[in-house]
Amino acid sequence: MDAPAWTVLRCAGCAQCFGRKAGTKGKCSRCGVFANDKTEIISHAANEQELQNEISLANVPEHLKSKLSEKMTSKPAASVREDDAHRLTKCLLSAAVDGIIRAENVVKSLAKMNITLRASDLIEMAYSQGLLLKLSEDEWQVLD
Repeated sequence: MDAPAWTVLRCAGCAQCFGRKAGTKGKCSRCGVFANDKTEIISHAANEQELQNEISLANVPEHLKSKLSEKMTSKPAASVREDDAHRLTKCLLSAAVDGIIRAENVVKSLAKMNITLRASDLIEMAYSQGLLLKLSEDEWQVLD
């Protein structure tokens, strides 16, 4: 059996859950604290879709988990092909200027690559997966 590609962790600093790709150090997408020996492992995920679901459930208050879980299973999200994920990553990275992403640059990058997706949705996906660190209301830093 293959090792999971992703790990869902709970930040020791702010208690927010975030994802870490196998073989990487991991950094909280909310407060920026690096994963350490005090960081709790919540679960594992085999792919990005599963990771997103695991993080969503882990960050929801206990009394809402069953409702969210029910909604997530009743309306399956359209699966993203591997080449689509690479294309979206390329689009996001091409919008970065000195490692900083602004929504207006993502809009331009999406249009240039003829991708019909809202910039806010792409940024939110990348942020929830721990690929971006929010610096301000309209600025994110690309994380390695």
